[in-house]
Amino acid sequence: MYLVDTNVMLAASAILELSNVATRAMPQEIELRETIYEWLAEFDLSDRRIVLDEEGLVRAEYERNMPFNMHEQEYGMRVLQSKIDRMLVEYVPIDSLEANGEHIAVLDPTHELLVPDREDRKWVACALAAQILFDQVPPIVYGAETDWFIAEAQLMAIGLCFQRLLPDDWYTSRVAAG
Repeated sequence: MYLVDTNVMLAASAILELSNVATRAMPQEIELRETIYEWLAEFDLSDRRIVLDEEGLVRAEYERNMPFNMHEQEYGMRVLQSKIDRMLVEYVPIDSLEANGEHIAVLDPTHELLVPDREDRKWVACALAAQILFDQVPPIVYGAETDWFIAEAQLMAIGLCFQRLLPDDWYTSRVAAG
């Protein structure tokens, strides 16, 4: 089981010529986008499962960031649909609330301190829910996301795990640049 952060879906989609996300997806470096694309393509063809929340927060973020364009569906959304069609999705229950026009996941207050970006809380909530339901923690797979890199050690201390798709020096150079 895997939780696939939206930045992975965007970077993999940005490889394709007709993608509408190419200008805003990170990383900008083509060879790094290709690394992410290769991971997602392998994941797509595998029988490995993707984790989504029953509230629909993860899927809503995917759809918001990768809307259908007039040429074709973004690659990341095609991967999601493939997993749904092949029944390779695990849905987990999470708590959520409406706040300032946003639908966000609710975490234990001590965990919220570890995840300052409210949009990222859904991934943590899903990982914790999967741990309870399946007695295993799916890794949060991320690409060009320094927030995860910064928070990773503290989140690992509460039992989460991660899979980085870019070289460590990519993250450290961006964190150092502030």
